[in-house]
Amino acid sequence: MTEIEAKFIIRRPEQVEDAMRAFSARAFKVTEHGTTAHLDRYLDTPDWSLLRAGWACRIRRRGSEAKLTLKSLHGPEGHVFAREEINQPLPAAGEDEPVLFPPGPAQEKLSGISNDMPLVELFHVMTERTVILATGTGPDDSLRLELDLDRTRIEAEKRTEKATGILEFTELELEIVSGSVAELESVVTWLRDDAGLMPAKYSKFERGLQAAGLEFESILQRSVTPPPDEDDPVLVLLYRYLEEQLQIIRRQHPRALEGVDPEGVHQMRVASRRLRTVLKAFRGIVDDGVVAHFNTELRWLAQNLGRARDADVTEKSARESEAVSADHYEDYLAQATIDAYEHLVDILESERCSTLEDELTAFIESGPAGDMREQHGGLSIAACAEMLIGAALARLLTHGDAIDEDSPPRQLHKLRIEAKRFRYLLDFFSTVQADKWLATTEAVKRIQDVLGEHQDAVTAQAHLADYAASIPSGDSGQEKLLETARLLQNEAVRIATSREQFATAWSDFKAMVT
Repeated sequence: MTEIEAKFIIRRPEQVEDAMRAFSARAFKVTEHGTTAHLDRYLDTPDWSLLRAGWACRIRRRGSEAKLTLKSLHGPEGHVFAREEINQPLPAAGEDEPVLFPPGPAQEKLSGISNDMPLVELFHVMTERTVILATGTGPDDSLRLELDLDRTRIEAEKRTEKATGILEFTELELEIVSGSVAELESVVTWLRDDAGLMPAKYSKFERGLQAAGLEFESILQRSVTPPPDEDDPVLVLLYRYLEEQLQIIRRQHPRALEGVDPEGVHQMRVASRRLRTVLKAFRGIVDDGVVAHFNTELRWLAQNLGRARDADVTEKSARESEAVSADHYEDYLAQATIDAYEHLVDILESERCSTLEDELTAFIESGPAGDMREQHGGLSIAACAEMLIGAALARLLTHGDAIDEDSPPRQLHKLRIEAKRFRYLLDFFSTVQADKWLATTEAVKRIQDVLGEHQDAVTAQAHLADYAASIPSGDSGQEKLLETARLLQNEAVRIATSREQFATAWSDFKAMVT
């Protein structure tokens, strides 16, 4: 069978009410059919034979029932997912008992792809699902949809250091019971326009991979083009690196737009910063006007991504803090995060963002101009590294030595930005000279970590101050104000501690690089 559905990310509870009103306004009869819970375990062979063949394997348990499903991994066409499904029931088994696959259509397909290799669990997905039926009541309206409101939690073993391991989200799925794809596309359009819903970009399987720190591209990539040699022209490395960062931006764009996994925003922001850093470092080799243009546009993109990233970091820090618990403040931060992501949607869907990605693509694909190759084609990677890294290190040392105990927070923040730029430059050349710059990279990362802790505390203080200003005066707000004051004090201690740690880290860094 073919499953045809559309999905929407639900950021705010009232969006569900807005969606139901939109259906009623178009003469749909809407009836709720109860709430159930189910657990999905996603499986594959150790060598990813199912994913490589274009299938996801799932065992779903609902109560005492179990079902094996193979689902094709087709992405959405427009905003509609159309995927082949092969299902078969499984014999009842306890939660910890091994699952047996009796003969059946799903088992036969699975066996043919996996060659009977053992399956391992990738992650599991727990979902509470409320089922709603929406039936068109007009004379010519044959459209009937099953609306599934899913409150989902994905848990995965982390495969990378920065993987979240856990993703929690709510989405509204619209599956065709009867009707056409064109009719479903029409519903998607007016739900987006009338209820402000964001069409989902990924399946739960793809989000499970993201929670583990994996991506389709990295799994499917069978070979990697070897990097150039350090005696090769630096222009070869430059355009290769620019292409890599642009592809990260393009891959992470839908992930950031969806907003379920904060790593999408983070990776897209870092890639935009890396592009800025490298292009600015090569000013004079790359046309100054081109560098200035992309510097402006990439800074605009990074700043808007930064608003959502900062909101994520501040909210996560507050929820994980073992200090004073203040649910009312956490709710305030959660709303600030929602607001930041809704703003980011406008940015990422803007013509300006689309134009930036297209212009970067055209610039990179055109390659070095003739006069660039003529003037700088003989400059080797090794020679360029010594020149650019030496100059960047000198700037960093000058800024760092100017920091003292009376330096304002903005001065430490500027040093943190300088340290990031220096590290991005090291990363650029480390693709070829990894051993040479490893120790320097690790040393500057320690500086970044200390300054990052300081900046996070400063940012948290600013959020707390804004929140305190919003608390009504009088007895009704007194307890909240007292809790907020204690939180402000905690951040002041964190700032003082990180300043002390910076003095030691900076001394160690200088001893290492000079």
